[in-house]
Amino acid sequence: MTITVKLYGDLRVRVKQEGFERGLPSTLSIKNNKMDTVFDVLEKLKINQSEISHIFVNGKYCGPGKTLGEGDRIGLFPKRMALIFVEIVKNNTISVKIKFYANLRNYGPPEAFLELPEGSTVNTIIQKAKIPKEEQNLKILINGRPHQDKTTVLNEGDIVAIFPPIGGG
Repeated sequence: MTITVKLYGDLRVRVKQEGFERGLPSTLSIKNNKMDTVFDVLEKLKINQSEISHIFVNGKYCGPGKTLGEGDRIGLFPKRMALIFVEIVKNNTISVKIKFYANLRNYGPPEAFLELPEGSTVNTIIQKAKIPKEEQNLKILINGRPHQDKTTVLNEGDIVAIFPPIGGG
């Protein structure tokens, strides 16, 4: 599979490229059969998801769990460029229902619908709610089933319940 990756802003320095011009993205052509999602591309390029503000695949806003196909074009934008995309048209989004329990209600309403880019994960919700790392040992149910992996890709209509760790004595 061959895909094209464009790295913008600070991410351009990740690639040694001849003819590097200020203001233009670095463009990579990657051939690899082991890259099924944007997560795989980020891992190959050694880019942490927390460094990314926006991901586009074939011109559509998406999340890191987006599945890739032959010839896809990926645009990766760093956190420092986030304001450029403040008003992204709701294109290629999914709607999920979020439920926060107990003290997690400090980070959002007890229940709400959230529009997320296709390919978003449970981590996307945690980041949007700004739940501190020290409170991220969470119990998560998706459509009533427990999920340990915060990189689980969400689908249209999913119901995500997030609980704080259960303590006791």
